[in-house]
This record gives sequence, structure tokens and C-alpha cells, in this order.
Amino acid sequence: MQKTNKIRVGTAAVLAVVLGVSSLIGFSSSANAAPVTINFWSRGAQADFIASVGAEFNKINPNIQVKVTTIPDAEFVQKLSTASQSGSAPDITSVDLILVPYFAKNGVFEDLTSYTNGLSFKSKLSPAHMALGLYNKKQYALPFTAEASVLFWNKDLFKKAGLDPNKGPKTFAEIEAAAKAITALGGDYKGFYFSGACGGCNIFTFAPLMWASGGDILTAAGQPTFTDKNVAKALSFYNRLWSKGYVAKSAKTDNGASFAAPFAAGKTGMVGAGAFFVGSLKANPEINYGVTPLPGATGGKGSFAGGDNIAILKGTKNPVEAKIFLDWALNAGQKFIATKAILPIRSDIAASDYVPQDPRYKVMADAMAYGKTPYSVAYTPLIADGQSPWVKMLQSAIFDGKIAAAQAAAQKQALAIVKKQG
Repeated sequence: MQKTNKIRVGTAAVLAVVLGVSSLIGFSSSANAAPVTINFWSRGAQADFIASVGAEFNKINPNIQVKVTTIPDAEFVQKLSTASQSGSAPDITSVDLILVPYFAKNGVFEDLTSYTNGLSFKSKLSPAHMALGLYNKKQYALPFTAEASVLFWNKDLFKKAGLDPNKGPKTFAEIEAAAKAITALGGDYKGFYFSGACGGCNIFTFAPLMWASGGDILTAAGQPTFTDKNVAKALSFYNRLWSKGYVAKSAKTDNGASFAAPFAAGKTGMVGAGAFFVGSLKANPEINYGVTPLPGATGGKGSFAGGDNIAILKGTKNPVEAKIFLDWALNAGQKFIATKAILPIRSDIAASDYVPQDPRYKVMADAMAYGKTPYSVAYTPLIADGQSPWVKMLQSAIFDGKIAAAQAAAQKQALAIVKKQG
């Protein structure tokens, strides 16, 4: 981290740059003698660290103070939409990257295309985050926080089951064989776990398995492809794990409340989770674990690139100050969040400030280069909603074994949703 006096000099330089380019991106500016307060909204998922981000910025920028407000995830879309329509929106917001296309389509965010094209580190930014920030070839949001899904395995359980504890599974067959061996230990031991009734959990940990196998449920343009044969391979794989008893029965109705908890309890051999889970496991030092990419049917690797993008709200009354915060968030701010064990969205800062903290972090950092995120203005009804075609397909295919029928029904429902959204 830079010393405070050096950062203040940097902030002054940034202000000069912002003032120079503000007219190019439609912003106006004015001198402010007194400290200016900018409002920053974040979703509840970031509540455990986002206040410290605001406090760090405020500490080194006495002329600009950011007021951080955390909105519960379930209320975020409605509240931000309503605030935007009523003219009471914040100056800047951190938003789940999957929701950016929806907000961009509805004119909620400022166009940051010119600003983005001028970034010297543009090529270092998470590709998936950048792609989700685009709408009609314009950049409306930029990467802010990152998350990557990977496969965790319990080394002690692997050893106890006669498996190589230092070798993570690299195919469906290897996961299945390991799950069988660990479940055979008896008692409460199970080989694998997933939250079967959680759409978001499974787009995070199951979708990478189908991506690594060459399948997908949406095209790059957001058109449904639920009947993809490689999606069927991944569904069949989970169905085998379930039907053979390698997964706890509670998985069928788990809406995400348990997620990776069975693994953290030391009774489950493998689970898909994210970089955040490493921090959680530090509270369970007795869990000896490894991290490896989520594999495809016969190899390859897949990951869901999660986290948040950051955007400036259309019509902000403090555009210059919002831009200064944005600059900080993409630079020194990334180094700061790395100290909180949060995966940075810049590959260079991930390598210099994040990976050295734990060698397992490298798997997550590397995953940002190949990670994917579904692009759709209808993400919630297609995937996140409890009655979405995604959730219904998973439930029917995995737990009932009706794979082809589940795919066909999901495709029909998804097509109707996309047509309605326009």
C-alpha cells in the first residue's frame, strides 16, 4: 500500500485527468471548496467488507467522502430501479455482474466507454466482468470484485479412502470414483455435495462442469440452448452421484442454506465452491484440503466468474467525484481488497497481492482468465428464480432421472421468457 501523502497527490492528479476528460463522456464538473459526499450502494453479499472499502477511501481522500449503504440482495434490483426512476439513485453502485445487462438495457448507468478505452490496464481486467458490462457495444460497468468457482477436496478423507490425497479429480469419472470410495467409509461420510434447489448455487458450481464439457444453456446472444447434448452429460453425471447415494439426501431441498457446510464439517469429500470459501475454512484449520479446477466430462476446466461490477448512475450530481472513486476502486482499491482475501479483478494485482497469501489462491486467480458468466437481460427469470427453467431442469433431471424431458421442458419455458423480455 502507498503512504497516505502519496495517495493524496495521486488523487489530485486523477482529478485533473477527470476534469480533462469529463466533457468527452458527457460529465460536467465544478470546484467544491467543502468535502463532497457521494452515495455508494452495495448488495448485501458484500456487507462483511464493503464498509471497510469506503472507510479506506475516505481516510485518504479528505475532500471526498463516500457514504456506503448496503441493500439486501433480495431487494437490490427493485430498490435501485425505483431510485433511478425517481431521481434518488446513488452516485455509484456495486452490482452483481449478472444483473448489469438488465440495468444497462433500462438506461440506469452512465456510458463509460471512452473512460474504459483509456485505461492502461484494460487488458488486465477480468474478461467475463468486462463482457457483462457491455450493452449494445458500449461499456456501462467495470469489474470491481471477483469470485471464481473451483472444486475443493478433503485430503484427509481421500487418504482415508485409499486415494491419492495430493491429486485433485480431473474428470467426471475421477470425481465419481472418489465419491464412491469416500461414501464407502460408512457412517455420515459422503463423497460429494451440492445445493439442489438453489439456482444461483448451481450456476456457480454446476454450470462450469457443462462448460468444461463443451455445453451451455445460453448462446452469447442470450438465446436458450438447454437441450445441448453436453448439458445432458453434466446432468447425467450429477444424477449418478445422487442415485448411487454419494450425496446427502438433504441436497435435494437445499436452497443454498447449507451450500458447502457439509464439507466444512469434515464429512464430505468434495464440493464446488468459490474463493470466499478459503476464508471460511480458516475457521476450520483441521480441514486439510486442496483446490483444483472444476472439470469437464473427459477433462478441461470451467469456472463461473462471479462478483460485482461497478457503475456510475445516470444523472449523478457528483460525476467528477464518482469518477475519482471509480479510479481508486480499480487501482489502489484492488490492492486494498486483496488484503481482505478478496480476489482482485486485475490479473496483475491478483498475482502481486493476492496469490502470495495462499498458494491455493492461484487456482482461483487463474480461473478468472477462462471463467464464464451467462449474459442475459432476463437472468433472474431464466436462472435465479425458484421456478426458473434452470432450477426445474436440475430438479427433474438430477433427482428424477428424466434428463431429456427436463431439458425439453426447460428449453420451451426459457424460449417463452426470452421472447417476453424482448
